[in-house]
Amino acid sequence: MRRQSPGAKQRRSIQLGRAGFTLVELLTVIAILGILVSLLLPAIQAAREAARRIGCQNNLKQLALACHNYESGNRGLPLLYSQSKELGWITQILPFFEQGALYKEYNFSQPWFDASNAQQVATRNTIFECPSSPVLHYFTATCPGFAGQSPNAMTTFTAASTDYFAIAGASSVTTATPPSTIPPGYYQAYPDAVSTTDLSGPFGSQDATPSPMPLSLTRDGTSNTLLLSEMSGRPWLYLAGGKKIGAADFPSYVTISLVDVVDDIPLNYGWGAWAHNNNFIQGTWDASGTMKGGDYAINSSNYRGIYSFHPAGANAAFADGSVHMLGRAMSPAVFFALVTARGGEIVSDTSAIY
Repeated sequence: MRRQSPGAKQRRSIQLGRAGFTLVELLTVIAILGILVSLLLPAIQAAREAARRIGCQNNLKQLALACHNYESGNRGLPLLYSQSKELGWITQILPFFEQGALYKEYNFSQPWFDASNAQQVATRNTIFECPSSPVLHYFTATCPGFAGQSPNAMTTFTAASTDYFAIAGASSVTTATPPSTIPPGYYQAYPDAVSTTDLSGPFGSQDATPSPMPLSLTRDGTSNTLLLSEMSGRPWLYLAGGKKIGAADFPSYVTISLVDVVDDIPLNYGWGAWAHNNNFIQGTWDASGTMKGGDYAINSSNYRGIYSFHPAGANAAFADGSVHMLGRAMSPAVFFALVTARGGEIVSDTSAIY
């Protein structure tokens, strides 16, 4: 029998010893993989948010272009009505973004909450929805106040919601809403402005019988005036930091007598249904969104305020059709200059417009 040399035995034992990983080696590899994943995850999340932001901007772009096309054919932008039961601006522009069939099915002789429009107002459309919004964009609510406002008014109804709204102008309120001590309106930023200053947006003022407003009357410049923006999360109330608020904790500016407490929905602030008239006058908030009046106009409260779930701010379509991000740090002076179409203000600080 041939004897194995001592060197061969040693080489064999070395080879056998390298057949697997030790526990320390495995733990080291797992730790390295964990670190790599933790580094990669924020990048993935940032890429996803960037894609969602672009999708939202595309939606606003299509809606803004539809408003432009409507204006070309009707010698004015869509009409902004002052009452919830009246026609919404989105309903008016349906044929201008390939929703002609829905437009033909809609019963324009009755409010959006009439039973004849039940199927239509419950129809979802991705153009109405920001991809970053966490809500279902489909809700059921009860509003006894709708009774008697049409032949077949639905006091309990189901509707598809939108994250976008039309800018109706700036608030003229000069008194503070307790517990705040700061008025939420235009004159907090422009105290020397005359009381007759036109505070309406490019659509003109909210009115029971509005008149078409051509873009040519946007005297502050279409590139300096907001047309549409985000009011995401509706019909539920959200405050700064994406915080959803239940009816038991609604801020003082919510009229408690007009609340669907079962579904935690304020009934007097715009619903969120795309068929609603869905246009709002703008003011400011404190940082938390719990009080009206303050240094913040973006992402503090979706109670008739510009609000989104984008970390950097909220998207907005300008009257020239361009779409930009409005940063949360935007000052009230710049904000009110943007939401008024004929105020004569000069926007000198564009650092919060991306």
